Amino acid sequence: MTTENLKFKVQLYAQYWDIPPIAEILVGQNSMAKQEITGTEQNPTLIEFYSELTEGQQYNFTINRTNKFDSQTITQDGKIIKDQLLFIKSIEIDEIDLGGLIYEGLYYPEYPEPWASQQKELGNTLTPSIKNVTSMGFNGRWELKFTSPFYMWLLENLY
Repeated sequence: MTTENLKFKVQLYAQYWDIPPIAEILVGQNSMAKQEITGTEQNPTLIEFYSELTEGQQYNFTINRTNKFDSQTITQDGKIIKDQLLFIKSIEIDEIDLGGLIYEGLYYPEYPEPWASQQKELGNTLTPSIKNVTSMGFNGRWELKFTSPFYMWLLENLY
């Protein structure tokens, strides 16, 4: 079996007022990094690692977002005045910025209770996954599926 060793560079940043979000990055089932994200949009947290992939296999690039509790969202007069958010600024694989391809990822939020039940009672539908997002307000996971060899997948998905 042929393998390829790819370098990943992920830039994440957060907005928070109390405790920062935690991001765990996985390639397939392998956890590559797990840390608090304290970077800002101008100075994001940079996470770099290598991952060896088997050609012909499909992989999930996953960002598990945790460390948000109900106390992290403060509302006043029905409006959020303080919150904790995690943002994906960029993802580079083998020195190629994925650019707009990151919008192909799916975000699977973990809606907190009792908020989720209240939304359902109001007639609002909470979808199990959201596409075209790079900001994560709820705990949950963001996933981008790709295959190895990476360059073939990239060529097939650029346009």
